[in-house]
Amino acid sequence: MAMRRSSIVLLIVGLLLIAAAAAIKYVAVPQLSKLPEDTNEAATFAGTLRQLDPTTFALDAGTPITIDRSVKVDQVAGDTAVVTSTAVTHLPSGDSTDAHTYAISRTDYTQASAPDGVQVEDQRGGVTLSFPMNPTTDDALVYDSVTRTAQPVTYTETSTLEGREVFGFTGTTTAPIADPAVLGPVKAGIAALAQNGDGSTLPKAMLQSLIPALPADRTDDARRALETVPDQVPLAFTSQNTTTLAVDTRFGAPINTAQTQTTVLNVQSGNVTVPLLDLSEVQIQTSDASIQSAVQKFVQGERQLNLLTVWVPLASALLGALLTIIAIIRRTPRERGDGPGTSNPNESLTQPQVTRARG
Repeated sequence: MAMRRSSIVLLIVGLLLIAAAAAIKYVAVPQLSKLPEDTNEAATFAGTLRQLDPTTFALDAGTPITIDRSVKVDQVAGDTAVVTSTAVTHLPSGDSTDAHTYAISRTDYTQASAPDGVQVEDQRGGVTLSFPMNPTTDDALVYDSVTRTAQPVTYTETSTLEGREVFGFTGTTTAPIADPAVLGPVKAGIAALAQNGDGSTLPKAMLQSLIPALPADRTDDARRALETVPDQVPLAFTSQNTTTLAVDTRFGAPINTAQTQTTVLNVQSGNVTVPLLDLSEVQIQTSDASIQSAVQKFVQGERQLNLLTVWVPLASALLGALLTIIAIIRRTPRERGDGPGTSNPNESLTQPQVTRARG
């Protein structure tokens, strides 16, 4: 059966537009949703540092601090990104820098295998940068670089933060300090207090003299533990970390992070770790300026994502379907003839327009 040339063109264009709609939604959008190769983002945290007062053996009133955190993609291998997270803590005594490198998936931000020859930190399956897009409210693991453990957080509520819907997660975990950059200065401070040693032990008599200054809920356990330990008491240093996250429900990235991390001096009595003194406490949360910056980025990103995932594919599919239907309806040319009712071939394309105009 003969088919109009214009109908063939319309059919081809229509089918191409329908295919383009599917390609945009299922091929282009996932590519655009990946962690960009040039990612280099920053956020600021503000809070307070409390330290041990050697005269009272309690934490002092605290000193304001700020932490500048940057996240930079160092290299990309396929869908794996090597990311370095650097935190610069600004203290009255000077700045300190702590950096950690991870391998994460560019598609869902979970832990990935590092490219050959690249050394990264094992994040134990915990979140380091972001939850996946469109996160669930299931319990999750968040990596803590101080203890080098993945710490559980639990969903608490759905709320709104600066106009963005967020999932709230929180969790508290105690674990041994494992990061040498943190453990080294802590042990150096203990060695200075004892005026000898490497900070891994303290004299039993010195610790017994501290018992009256301990919190009431630790006194009895500490006294019993010190009865059975050697004269040079083995020490253990733990971190009690409470983390609260406000996670964007569309993009999965935390808009606000609040953290209280307490360094605790413990007596090691056999296999039992008995807490004695809090040596320091850091309380921080994302600054207002960084929250606003994140919200603006997500609002803009959501507009672009909606345009690409909904409106552009929808418009392309509808136009393609319309052109396809038109092509099918007018697929065959009119038959030529000499009898009554036959049309002049020169009028076959113009007559319908005249008819519509008259109507």
